[in-house]
Parts: sequence; structure tokens; C-alpha cells
Amino acid sequence: MTSRPDQKRRQLLLRSGGALSGLAAGLSPLWHGAETSNSLMQTAHASNASSGSAANTSNVRGGATSSGKAKPRIYMVTWTGKGEVEKGFVDFWQTQKPSAEFIWADAALKPARLAEIKADIERVQPDLVYTWGTQATQAMTGSIDAPDNLVGKRIPLVFAVVADPVAAKITRALVNQDRLIAGVSHVAPLEAQILAMSQYRPIKGVGIIYDPTAANSVANVKAWQAAGVRNRFPVVTAAFPVDDNKKLLPASEETNLDLVNKIAQSNVNWLYFGPDTFLRTQHVALANAAAQRGLLTFAAVDSMLTSNAPMLMGLVSNFYQIGQFAAFKSQQMLMGEKQVAIEPLQRFSLVIKLATARQLATFPPMGLIDKAEFR
Repeated sequence: MTSRPDQKRRQLLLRSGGALSGLAAGLSPLWHGAETSNSLMQTAHASNASSGSAANTSNVRGGATSSGKAKPRIYMVTWTGKGEVEKGFVDFWQTQKPSAEFIWADAALKPARLAEIKADIERVQPDLVYTWGTQATQAMTGSIDAPDNLVGKRIPLVFAVVADPVAAKITRALVNQDRLIAGVSHVAPLEAQILAMSQYRPIKGVGIIYDPTAANSVANVKAWQAAGVRNRFPVVTAAFPVDDNKKLLPASEETNLDLVNKIAQSNVNWLYFGPDTFLRTQHVALANAAAQRGLLTFAAVDSMLTSNAPMLMGLVSNFYQIGQFAAFKSQQMLMGEKQVAIEPLQRFSLVIKLATARQLATFPPMGLIDKAEFR
């Protein structure tokens, strides 16, 4: 029989709107359009039990939801303040019995603040730690080469919005790992992103502006460079400038224009906005400069499509749903499961901004009109 946690997991995974037909032979449908419901996903994953999860509470500070204890205390660590992910996370827990108590700490984009938060976690000894983003997660868990002795070992951690936890050396694998770490990544598979772009307009080349000090951004660039070789299109990169100590310099209008000009002069036709926190702070100015130069823009993160930036399109996860799924994983860990998978949502929204399409006089092909969400 299916266990109660697996039933709840399957319910979460089955709550989404109509899936599309695959857009290429052999590629399963990964995105959906406007007729989505307020739920997480359509396709169920295999249960955690099938990948070796076990309800064993030894040496785990969780167990609060299965042992009749008081509400579990969850320490919430954010990098740029509370957002839709955290709202989804908290909303999930507010429907549970028992619910949870939350302790909040925001780093406000300051790495030094993360060390202070880590010290407070050691003092508070919460039942579970939640983190948003790669830098906050790395600061709490350490790396696979120098793992933290508390978080991820005795106190379980659930992260959200980490693009590539393996490349960032947060964990060695996405399943069957040796640490108490689980989470939800937010980026669609790279080949699906490439397919979406090429369905809109053939790819002559892709430009990427990125933060060279962020491990996930560097890993993303390397993945794109490898994909460019496989798919036979050039990938042109432009890094935000750093000082002699390899620290990011403050952004400026002049710097942003220089970066976009470098991309535009290389004769690529797409500018890709990846899962990069610093890039997100500059994406409006960069997208405006790109539109003025006739570059097609593609976003991997939904927040860059909900802003007033003239972004053309993207293949993105819903942040509220990411928070809900991460909260469900936190509940699994607090019940004692030690092998909770790291995974993305399995449905992504293909978003097209019509105002930008009009500005660029580059309208979507008929084949995408019934498959996209228009904003």
C-alpha cells in the first residue's frame, strides 16, 4: 500500500493544468501554457521509498511531526528578503497539524551576514533549516570537501532556488546522498530552454552576462558553452567586472551598456538571462539595452518576466509552487526520512511578453501560440 507521505507527495505533484505535446521527437512535455491551475505539477515522480528513503529518526533533530511534539522550529535563511517562495513554504505549513514556528534571518545580499546567521543557528538549534539561493545554502552546509558538522549532519536542511547544487558542491548527488540535505531547484533543463528559444526563432548565437564570483553562474555558463558545441551555435559571455580581490564592482549604467554592446557586436541573436542573483538586480537595465539593439531576450527565472523589463520570453518555474514543494520536503525530513530527493518541478511555464514582441517586431510563430502564457 502507498504510505501517507507518498500519497500527499503524489497529490502535490498531480495538481497542475494541461500538459503540452512534446515539441521534439523523444522529448517529454516540460512546459504548459495559460490554462494552468493553482497547483504544482501534473506528472507524479516515483515515490521516495523507491529511491531508498527510510523513516529513521536516529540522530535527526526532526521527528516533530510524527512524534506528537510541539510545533517544529524552522530557521528561514533568505538572501534577498522574503518572496513568493517563502510565502508558498509558510502557507503549506499553515495547513498542517502541527504547523511550524519560523525564525527569520535575511542576509540582505551581504556575505558577512551569513556568518552571523550561522552562529545564531548554532545557538538556537532549530529542528530544520531552510535556505533560499546558492550562497545562503553554501554558507549553512559548507561544501562537500568541508561539510558543516551541524547543518546537514545533525540538523536537516531544505533549500529552494539553487540552480545546480552538485556544481556548487553543496552535495555530491541529487539522490542517495550521505547528508541531510534536500531541496527544489528552479531552472528548466537546459535542452528544454534551448528548444523553446529555437522554436521561437532559430538560434544564431547566445550571449550570456553573468556574475563571475557566483559558483552557480559560472557552472551555468560552462553548461551553455558545452551545449553550444553540441548544437553548433556560438556562446558569447560577458562577465560583470570585479576588483583586484575578485569582488564584484558596483553596477553602473555605463558598465551595463558595455556588457550588452559586447554581446550585440558579436552577432548573436539571443541574450540569455540565467539564474544569477546579481544579474537579477540589473536585469531591467540590461533588457532595455538589449531591446534597443534588437536582441531577443530569454529568462530562466520568473521574476525577470514579472517585472517591467522588456524581456521577450522564458521557460520558468512558479516560485510559490517551489516554496510549497520545498515545504513538503521539509515535512518529510522532520518525519525522519533521510533520503529526500533534490529535484525541480516537473512542469514549467512558457511565457511570452507581447509588448516586447511588438517592440522588436518579432511575433511568436503559430506553433507556440496555444502553448504559451502571454503577459
